[in-house]
Amino acid sequence: MRILFVDDEAAVLQALRRNLHGMRIEWSMDFVSSGDAALALLAANPVDVIVSDMRMPGMDGWHLLAEVKKHFPQTARFILSGQADPISIMRVIGTAHQYLAKPCDGAALKAAIGKTLELRRVLHSERLAGLVGQVGALPSPPRAFQEILACLRQPTASIADAARIIGRDAAMTANIMKLVNSAFFGSRQPITTAERAVSCLGLNTLGVLVLGYGVFQSGASGGEDGIRLEQLWRHSLDTGLTARAVAVHAGMSAALAEQAFLVGVLHDIGRVVFATRPQPLSAEVDDVETHHAEIGAYLLGLWGFPTPIVEAVAYHHAPSRALDAHGGADGHGTPDAHGLNLPSLVHIADRLVHERRGEQPDSPEHGLEPGFMAARGIEERWPQWVAALDALEEMP
Repeated sequence: MRILFVDDEAAVLQALRRNLHGMRIEWSMDFVSSGDAALALLAANPVDVIVSDMRMPGMDGWHLLAEVKKHFPQTARFILSGQADPISIMRVIGTAHQYLAKPCDGAALKAAIGKTLELRRVLHSERLAGLVGQVGALPSPPRAFQEILACLRQPTASIADAARIIGRDAAMTANIMKLVNSAFFGSRQPITTAERAVSCLGLNTLGVLVLGYGVFQSGASGGEDGIRLEQLWRHSLDTGLTARAVAVHAGMSAALAEQAFLVGVLHDIGRVVFATRPQPLSAEVDDVETHHAEIGAYLLGLWGFPTPIVEAVAYHHAPSRALDAHGGADGHGTPDAHGLNLPSLVHIADRLVHERRGEQPDSPEHGLEPGFMAARGIEERWPQWVAALDALEEMP
């Protein structure tokens, strides 16, 4: 795995060499002092991860990562900067996958890069990595985009109003979570609800992000892609609401129920990437049913989402694989006393939504994982969940 570090200060590069000296056997690392030197090196030998300073003479970090995104989209892009100017930080939202703040201790930097490299091993495809690397801000259906614009223009708008709109749309949720969980905002604990995210930002900052920096974007308004975005928005919201309802019905914690809602909203985010790609791709990459889960998980992982959320998206069609991946050691991969975990909740909710709409599983991707219910001893709960959802729909 090759990592490229770019900083115009020689002392910073020397410190990075020292801090990462122990990784030299696992990583091949290059250290250059300018954007031009970085692009020349990339042209000769592409890298897996680039970590760049923000403020540099000549070509700054934003312009450098924009060029990397354009010509080397498969490369993961990090900003490592001590610059706290909000305007400069907002510029890199669509170009950098993650923002890391200086001073960044060696352990945190190793963890961030290491997690990205692990994601690459799971993806198993340079072309898929390139597809994800082209993504800046995910587009929302036009209706959702207009709703948030109208909300922010209202003088009486509240955080709850904005959070309600954002939380219903997968693209907006992913975009705002990426931002508020970055080192720029310095949150000590991962933020996993739209209301907390909006509260952290404040309505004024949110308005600047939406109106001035395009953090939220409107997708196709007509044609096949426009229809698909609207359908994805509806299905993702229904899955999130259902996952939360199943968790509550099972007596699980409020925190896990809210995480289930978040993952339900985000579980098909890979489909958004496919629905808005600039052009058709090869048959291998263009198979949405085969690759959308790993595409979505890879994108969220690049954006720094917590591992349990990334894994629940990755395994929402095969939750038993989450358990296999950790040998039963992970709290979110191991079923609890209810026989459920985060990937299981979303898997069940996804199938319940399809079934309640009268959609039959015409492929393994749309049905329950074979043997899943029996292995957890929860076959008898399916009618209970259906009845609980029916009761919720009948409530005024």
